[in-house]
Amino acid sequence: MNPLGKDSLAGAGQQTASIDSRSSSEYWWVPGSLAIYFIVQAAIRIAISSSLRIDEAQQFLVGQWLAWGYDAQPPLYNWIQYGIFEIFGTSVASLVIVKNLLLFLVYLAYYKLLRSLLADKRLAAVGTLSLLTMPQMFWQAQRDLTHTVGTLLAVLMLIYFVIVTIRRPTVLSYALIGLWAGLGMLTKYNFALVIGSVLIATFFHPVGRKRLRDWRLLLMLAIAVLVFLPHAIWMVSNMDRVLTTTVQTMSEQGAGGKLSDIGFGLLELIKTSVAIIAPTSVIFLLFFRQSFLRALRARSEWSDFVGRILLSTAAILVLLILVITLTEFRDRWLLPFLFLLPAYFCLKLDAAGQQSQADIKKFLYVPIVMMIALPLIIAGGVLFARFFHSYEHLNAPYATFVDKVVTPEGKQPSAVVTTTWLKAGNLRVSMPHTSVVSTEYPASDLSRQVIGDGPVLLVWNERDGHQSTMPNALQLWLTSKYGTAAELPPQQDIALPYYYGKEPDRYHFGYAWYYPKPN
Repeated sequence: MNPLGKDSLAGAGQQTASIDSRSSSEYWWVPGSLAIYFIVQAAIRIAISSSLRIDEAQQFLVGQWLAWGYDAQPPLYNWIQYGIFEIFGTSVASLVIVKNLLLFLVYLAYYKLLRSLLADKRLAAVGTLSLLTMPQMFWQAQRDLTHTVGTLLAVLMLIYFVIVTIRRPTVLSYALIGLWAGLGMLTKYNFALVIGSVLIATFFHPVGRKRLRDWRLLLMLAIAVLVFLPHAIWMVSNMDRVLTTTVQTMSEQGAGGKLSDIGFGLLELIKTSVAIIAPTSVIFLLFFRQSFLRALRARSEWSDFVGRILLSTAAILVLLILVITLTEFRDRWLLPFLFLLPAYFCLKLDAAGQQSQADIKKFLYVPIVMMIALPLIIAGGVLFARFFHSYEHLNAPYATFVDKVVTPEGKQPSAVVTTTWLKAGNLRVSMPHTSVVSTEYPASDLSRQVIGDGPVLLVWNERDGHQSTMPNALQLWLTSKYGTAAELPPQQDIALPYYYGKEPDRYHFGYAWYYPKPN
């Protein structure tokens, strides 16, 4: 016998249905507000400066040619940016729009993934917008990351289609897993850890284990291999550029002893992970309080699945520390794993039961305020640098330099040669039809025949904008191209005001015009 009676059960059912219906439609504004946010970010970035940050400049340098591989990073983002440059022109706008469109797709995919997993759809808004509480998402990803943004999207799409396949397998769903696995490997090599973690989580899912025995798994593997294969062939011939550079970067802080390096690596992994997840974790705790603590003990099918992905990733990273003694973990390297944490928290809250509407609304004030404040803060770092005499890359007057130095010369150089790709990429913004060479990026170099007999412009500067003499790297480049008889051209210096700078602050460019002697 039901002590509540049929009418009570019916009323409870209607109330639950009403809540579910409301939660499904209440936060319809989330995708639209995110679209507006990234449009505003793009517009501000395009408007404030034609100069570039480090990762942005790399895209302009390697955007001069199309190749199966470039350096220690996979080439998918470079291919996308190359195509956009070819279609819409080599400009800051072409760069910024691609970046912000991909970031919007990351947030949209996050939102769609959570809506497919959560009973309380309101928590999909909480999880998605809480990405704006992660410094690496609201600051680094917006300002300078490129390849990592593509990785974030590939992680979400891979997980989404794995879940689709677990629920209702089709040939198409297996094929799409293979496609995104291959594309993910073309964004960052550490995507292999994501594939491994998702595979482990699928194996421990009772239905997922059956999907791993399906013949369509062979189709998935074939597609993944075919997508990655051309770049993999390039990797074989350029292994020193790929694995050696990556391992050296992640082992550069080693103290020398095996045990001490392992300890250092474990400590770095913990410190970097805490730096990424701490702000979001604290905000969840502050706004959901006891409900959040109770939710951490709650379990559901998909909270267990995402939790196993996170746990497997941690186990793989620890294993890498023990086996190859990794000691350096940069936050951008760990972000593609740890940005799943807000989704995990929301799945836990969902498993614990219906959450208070008041708590959810209070929580959302934080990311909404961030969406309003962040474009102003990021722009303010450039616009108000004069008050602190602390100038960043976007304040460096590269376009002014080209106007003052190239235009008076009366002819375009056959090539511009500089040292780092930061300088090379920045110069190409104002000279998109001129070949630009970075001596620190050998793949960008040109033969003497390709350069021709026209003048060569050599450019250098110091990071702090001080006056300096021509670096040895540029002198060696001249010798390698024109022989030991090549006379060092007269060195000149021009001091230009920073963008949004304050008197008497000046940024110095060193430069020299080299005119080859006729053969």
